[in-house]
Amino acid sequence: MAKRKHNSGLRACTLALAIQASFVAIPLVLPLQAFANVNVQQTNIRALSEKGVYWYERFRFDLAAQSFNKILLIEPTNASALRWQGLIDLARGDVQAANVWLGKLQLVHGNNPFSIELQQAIALASDKRQQFAELRYLADSEQVPANLPQRLRQLFPQPPLGEAAVQIYRLMNRTAEGRAFARGQVTELARQYPDDRRYRTLLAELGGAAASTLAQTPDTAQATRRPANANRTKPAPAVQAQPTTPDIAANPPAPPEAPAAPVLSDFEQGQQLADRAQKQIDQGNKTEAAKLLQNAVDLNPSYPWFRYDLATLLDDQGDAGSKQAARRVMDEGLALDKGQEMRFAAALLAARQDRGNDAIALIDAVPRENWTEGMTALEKRVQYGQYLDGLRAQERNGEFNALASSISATPKWRAEPEVRALEQNLQRKRQMRLRMSYENAIIDGDEGVSRIDSDEIPLQLDLPLDFERTLFLRADTLNANSGRVNPATASNFAKLGTTLPTDPAIASDRLNQNYKGHVVGVGMQTEQYRVDLGTTVGDYPVNDWVGGVQWRTSLGEGSLRLEVARRMVNGSVLSTTGAIDPLTGETWGGARRNGVSAVYYQAFNPTLDFVGIARANLITGKNIPDNTEYNLQGIVGKTVFQRPGHDVEIGASLFLWSFEKNLRFYTFGQGGYYSPQAFGSLTFPITWTGNMNGWSWQAQARVGASESREDDTALYPLNPELAAAAAAQGNPTLQTGGPGGGTSTGLRLALERQVLKNFVVGGYFEIDRSEGYNPDRLQLYLKYSFGDFFELSVPPEGVAPYSRF
Repeated sequence: MAKRKHNSGLRACTLALAIQASFVAIPLVLPLQAFANVNVQQTNIRALSEKGVYWYERFRFDLAAQSFNKILLIEPTNASALRWQGLIDLARGDVQAANVWLGKLQLVHGNNPFSIELQQAIALASDKRQQFAELRYLADSEQVPANLPQRLRQLFPQPPLGEAAVQIYRLMNRTAEGRAFARGQVTELARQYPDDRRYRTLLAELGGAAASTLAQTPDTAQATRRPANANRTKPAPAVQAQPTTPDIAANPPAPPEAPAAPVLSDFEQGQQLADRAQKQIDQGNKTEAAKLLQNAVDLNPSYPWFRYDLATLLDDQGDAGSKQAARRVMDEGLALDKGQEMRFAAALLAARQDRGNDAIALIDAVPRENWTEGMTALEKRVQYGQYLDGLRAQERNGEFNALASSISATPKWRAEPEVRALEQNLQRKRQMRLRMSYENAIIDGDEGVSRIDSDEIPLQLDLPLDFERTLFLRADTLNANSGRVNPATASNFAKLGTTLPTDPAIASDRLNQNYKGHVVGVGMQTEQYRVDLGTTVGDYPVNDWVGGVQWRTSLGEGSLRLEVARRMVNGSVLSTTGAIDPLTGETWGGARRNGVSAVYYQAFNPTLDFVGIARANLITGKNIPDNTEYNLQGIVGKTVFQRPGHDVEIGASLFLWSFEKNLRFYTFGQGGYYSPQAFGSLTFPITWTGNMNGWSWQAQARVGASESREDDTALYPLNPELAAAAAAQGNPTLQTGGPGGGTSTGLRLALERQVLKNFVVGGYFEIDRSEGYNPDRLQLYLKYSFGDFFELSVPPEGVAPYSRF
């Protein structure tokens, strides 16, 4: 009994000590267990987040939302998940729902980076949508404004984050200044948020030097970044029970077996390969990434998303062969599996490759009741893209009335930023515009004979009749001054007019070969044609009509412009306005070109183009012989330097010219315009064109050489009596021709400034120097819209006088 009591006391003591030890150990055990639970929870959250991003990038917004919902069940205030739910609703087009998530995020976390990111993304989709669309339109234009980066930085008071950063910094990449700034900003974002793949991917796209280094940041979540079944492994075989033996001492326990390495499924291996491929992409090793993704596809031939990742990587190479290979990857997948996921992945690739009809056909094979939100979003995106392509085709073809009808007929797209930008440009075509300039041209020569010092004030008023047709009115002032004839020597009268003094008292005012008047006209123009009719009016010796019909069309890979016209012949006062014989008061001159011309343009590639010109004319005038004119010209231009806002081109121009008669002199019956029987020149221009900060400019220098031949010509070609009288007085009646030519140089400087959105000013100065021909021309001009916009011309575009149409 005593022994039992002793044993009982011993057990009680032992139990008490155990209980006491347990209480002592509890404070040590609980934190370790809680810490382990927190680790597991965070690992689960990270895995769900990676899975959500995975599906978000593949337009499976339903599956992405499920992943982030699960995170919020574990941790209702998780800032990242709240942010992603808002971004998912934005991707679905539901701005109101996204604002609800933003409110929850700000209520719990205030203005933390996730709140700012979602707020900026919402702004780009709502109140800043139109502003951003205009900037995107400018970024896609041929001449990207130099101040684009500054305008993009002004979109938000703080630097952009997340989705907004991706969109904004991609546009900044269109200018050299913006590219450098964007690289710096994205590098810093990638350092601050090493787990956010978007920044590493964008940095690689921008060509950042730190992209490869950042891409190698340790990623502790790689093992958990898997789709839904990523953590499944094949179970280890069960350990067989060993028979018991009574002689335990004689049989020591066997050493513990080393744990067997888990056997990864084909899918898990594929996911690991895909993860490694993403790292290679971030480092710019796309060839190695393609090999890894191909291995993932080989292991999982029926899994669509490894195929899609491989196909998009190939498609991004840009060449036709790679794009065809990308399509083949998805076609092979469809041959193995025509399920919903494979069709959707193939449709996404088709949409990337602008094969909208193929994309719709692929998802249309899936019953509508089984469509995911991603499929609905894809259908909407493809339909909108096709609609937008149609609008842009109408804009390119100048079908602006049809464009207005197309926009009005589909109001559901009116709120889209691209459509709003097109509509805004369309409405600007209805704005009345005024163009005006002052031009002075000087050609040295004999006073009152071959010298010219003319002033022109071109004035054009554009009155749009609809979105395509514009009525224009021309009212140019033209003062053509040659100076005063000096009658002191008979040689002057051998140069100008007649030598038959029928009135010995020469009227003093007839010695002044200076004439004032106007060139007025009216016309209609569209993108395809221009029609005009005008006349000279005033105290010109010869007043006559001018006009023409011009038509433009596409021809193969190039464009063709045809024209039938009657135009003034510049070069002297005699040829332009006519002249008055100081002795007899008779008038002659006022030459007019009546003919056809064709101009063909083709761009072989973005840096090489060609212009071909052919003309044939019959030149007529008052009291001058008819003359025929032919010329051919070929111009090749090669861009040798190009960066945003700057373009340098070198060129070569071959010009061949021929007239039936030589009528370049000024005696009565001559035409006063240069008219060689054979002329050829080869000119080499170098041109610098640029635009920056509301300025546009062009500078051109050219050198060349020419050869020519002129026939002998009668100085009084229509009047033998004048020729006989001249001979009787000892004056020449025949001008001897012969070879000519030499070297030539030229310089042209043009500048234009956007003073206001609807007001542009500019000017140009041009000089030519060659044997016997040295004209100078200066023009200052202004262009004003009675609406809200007048675009800056690149290169600068002055106001051509109606006399040189």
